[in-house]
Amino acid sequence: MKNKIFIFFLFAFINSPFLANTQTEKLSQQEIKSFILTETKEGGKLDFFTAIKGKEYNGAQVMKGIFMSNIEIALYKWGKANFELGVENIETALNIFQEFKGKELDMREKEIIPMGYRNDLKNKSKE
Repeated sequence: MKNKIFIFFLFAFINSPFLANTQTEKLSQQEIKSFILTETKEGGKLDFFTAIKGKEYNGAQVMKGIFMSNIEIALYKWGKANFELGVENIETALNIFQEFKGKELDMREKEIIPMGYRNDLKNKSKE
């Protein structure tokens, strides 16, 4: 029984955000950028976009009084993932997305990705 509890806590610690952040701090910004570009492609860990194809503009209430379209939710999650992975600032995250997209960002992308990076929805829930 003690071994099962130990294994559970060991697994929880290994998968904790604290440990994940210390691992990504060891990566250079270029390595982080390369990881993000690779994982944003279809099927990657940061591919929040493939699952919503054809439903990008359907909406959902994400918090009381706050509604977002699926594309906005995906962009928010992508921005938040950049922060969690250790991207140095919002401008860098926007540049990475522009490189991924291969063209200039639209106003929605320029607005929503920084919201995710700053985790604005979580901050609003505290107000």
